[in-house]
Amino acid sequence: MIEYSIYPGGRRRIVTFSYDDGPEQDARLIELFNRYGVKGTFHLNGKHFLGLSRAKWQAIRTRYEGHEIACHTLQHGWLERMPEISAVKEVVRDRQILEDIAQRPVVGMSYPNGSFSETAIQVLQACGIVYSRTTNSTRKMALPQDFLSWNPTCHHRDALVLCQRFLDDLDSYWTGPLFYIWGHSHEFRTEEDWVHIESVVRSLSGNEKIWYATNLEIFDYMSAQRQRDLQLRACRRAGARAGTQRCVYGSRGP
Repeated sequence: MIEYSIYPGGRRRIVTFSYDDGPEQDARLIELFNRYGVKGTFHLNGKHFLGLSRAKWQAIRTRYEGHEIACHTLQHGWLERMPEISAVKEVVRDRQILEDIAQRPVVGMSYPNGSFSETAIQVLQACGIVYSRTTNSTRKMALPQDFLSWNPTCHHRDALVLCQRFLDDLDSYWTGPLFYIWGHSHEFRTEEDWVHIESVVRSLSGNEKIWYATNLEIFDYMSAQRQRDLQLRACRRAGARAGTQRCVYGSRGP
C-alpha cells in the first residue's frame, strides 16, 4: 500500500499559501515568502494584463518567479451565475493570457467570490483546469477529496491561532497533513496587518518536517501517488487471478 503521509524529502506535513486577484501588494507578500522560504500560488485575473507591453509581462513573470501563477477568470466572474459559454470564455481567455505571461501551462484556479457549481466544475474540466480552490475554510488540515472543489484550512486572518495546533501535531499519525492558508494581499492595509502575516509565515517556516509547496505541486504529487496506488492494486488483482501473490511495483524484470 502506498503511504500518502510521506512527501518529498521524507516530510510528513505540507504548508501552502494561496492569494487571489493579483494586486500590487503581491510583490511585498512574495518578498516575505522568499525571505522565509515558503511558497504561494497566486490566482490572477487576465484583464489586468491586457494591453501591457512584453517588457511589463516579463516584469510580472519575474515577480512571481519561484511561485505558481494560476487562473482566477478573466474578469473575476461569478461562475455559478454565468451561462456555460460565458464561463468557458472567462476561463479560457484567462488561461491564454496567463500562459503568455508565465511561459508555461497554467492549469490551476480559484473560484472568484467562491462561486461555483457542478456545471462550473464541468466547465473547468473542459477548459483543462485540474484543481480549483473554494473559499470554504474548514479549519481542518485535510487533503482534498476532490481537487476541483478544494477547501482551504483558513483565511490568513485566522491562521495564527491554528499554527500552534499544526506544529504540535507534526509527528502525529492521526491528524491531517495539509495547512492551506488563503486570502488577498490587498487586505493588508496597515503595518499591523503585515506584522500579522509575517508572524504566521515565520512560525511555519524553516521546519525540516514540512514540505513548502504550491497548489500545483501538491496536486501533481498526490495525483502521482494515487496513480501508483491504482497500478499496484491492479497488479495485485491480476496476480490473484493468475494464482500468485508476486507483484512488485516498478519491476523491470521478466
